[in-house]
Amino acid sequence: MAATERRCRDCGCTDLRACPGGCSWVDADLCSSCAAAAGPGAESAMAVVVRQRLLIAGSSIKLSRTEAVVMQVLVAAPDCLVEVDALHAAMYPGSKPPSRESNVLQVLVSRLRRKLAAAGHKHAIETIRLRGYRFVMPQGGVA
Repeated sequence: MAATERRCRDCGCTDLRACPGGCSWVDADLCSSCAAAAGPGAESAMAVVVRQRLLIAGSSIKLSRTEAVVMQVLVAAPDCLVEVDALHAAMYPGSKPPSRESNVLQVLVSRLRRKLAAAGHKHAIETIRLRGYRFVMPQGGVA
């Protein structure tokens, strides 16, 4: 295991060896599969992307495949800047991402914001001008 590779404290999955069916990181040492298994009280305090659904504060939001990829990257780094290049790399693995002038990512983030606002989480994604985005999940799970 590489020094920077994460490991789930519950099931032991890693960045390179995900849970069966896939998982993402909801905390530095907790995967989405284990967080979902922790029960309804636990999931209300976090956001998790599972199979093109965003589970946030007790609600479930349906996402497109690309929206799920972007949300998974943002949720994995709560309250941290996620650079545009990192989001493009996740959206276009193994191929050349669009130029920084392309508005594909902005359109996706706009759609995600609309879906989050409809579920009562109006300010969950912040724009860091010319750099990227930040997923904001205040205490108590209400964004």
